[in-house]
Amino acid sequence: MGSGHSWVLLATLLVGLCVADDVSPDNKPTGTDTWADKLKKDLFVNYDPNLRPTQHYNVTNVEVNVTVTHVDIDEAKSIFTFSGWIKMQWNDDKLKWNPDDYAKLDVIRTNPDSVWKPDMVLYNNARTSNIEHYGMTNVLIYNTGQILWVPPMDYHANCKLNLRMWPFDQQTCFVKIGSWTFDGYKLNLTQVGEPELNIIVDNNEWAIQKVDTETHTKYYACCPEPYMDIQYNVTMQRQSATHKAIVVSPAFVIMLLALSVFWLPPNCGEKIILNGIITLIVTVFLIYFAMQLPAMSGNTPLIVTFFSTTLYLVAFGTILSVIVLRMCRVRHTGAVPEGIKSLVDGCLGEVDDIKDAAGDEISKQRDWCRLAGLVDKLAFVVYLVIYVISIIYYSL
Repeated sequence: MGSGHSWVLLATLLVGLCVADDVSPDNKPTGTDTWADKLKKDLFVNYDPNLRPTQHYNVTNVEVNVTVTHVDIDEAKSIFTFSGWIKMQWNDDKLKWNPDDYAKLDVIRTNPDSVWKPDMVLYNNARTSNIEHYGMTNVLIYNTGQILWVPPMDYHANCKLNLRMWPFDQQTCFVKIGSWTFDGYKLNLTQVGEPELNIIVDNNEWAIQKVDTETHTKYYACCPEPYMDIQYNVTMQRQSATHKAIVVSPAFVIMLLALSVFWLPPNCGEKIILNGIITLIVTVFLIYFAMQLPAMSGNTPLIVTFFSTTLYLVAFGTILSVIVLRMCRVRHTGAVPEGIKSLVDGCLGEVDDIKDAAGDEISKQRDWCRLAGLVDKLAFVVYLVIYVISIIYYSL
């Protein structure tokens, strides 16, 4: 065992000597410095991280790709949150070295503030006072001059929302990134590969359907040079299991209650009470919608339109119930007009008239009650047609 260990130590010593022999004695690190310390000192002599590391007539090619880890939408402020990390690669002509001069060291890691970086900002930034989109993670510098920077990103972009189909809506928001000061002749942006999805924690409300990429070259009125940007279009579908239980199911119950009012007997005063209860429930839901949804012109959610329409229908139904109750409960001295009586008989069937004087008064009262019943049934049919049309329209 002692002989074996001796051979291992000898081999290690020989390898170290071979590596040391490849390096000039004048180029070795001194004191407690490592080869990385020596390399960094040599590389950053007279290096200015504020200047693009190539001639002004050359272009710097920056390769970009993103990985999405989380998305969210703030409907009240119309802000889209896009989180993950962004991968950027470019070449720095000033940061090249021969690995043989530094004990085969071919890559170092350093603070991103020490090197030049492309000034990539979010064009549709919703928080204009804050442009610190990226975390300050280290950059990797390779001996070929290639720079790799993969910082965490947190974009907050303005997004135009269409809540027409809420809570079953689908939204497409975008983030547009590009250099703030370098035109396309100085900095060329290239999207490499497709955006990746790596959802760490699922959003309880939104599921990503797809992420599309667009690269634009735009000319502004101020300047003759082209400016490049990369746009990521994120399509999301709202996951509506909770909304279905909270909003949609009560809507069907309210609809059934509103229709059931017309099946109560025409002389039943509880029709007014039931309509009042429905009105209270609908008002509570409208207040809930006002708290949950922003006031948006032109695309009011259909479910809100349904509830507000139901409120009008219930109000009109209450007035109709008052008229029907009056037909049945008030003692009438006059008979139902003959044309209307014929219509009632045609719809509900004829009944035998009572021939004596007392019976004549009872017949008049009965005819008015039968007319009230016909009004209720016609109202039920009209309301049913309105609700069926509303459901079909909402489903489309």
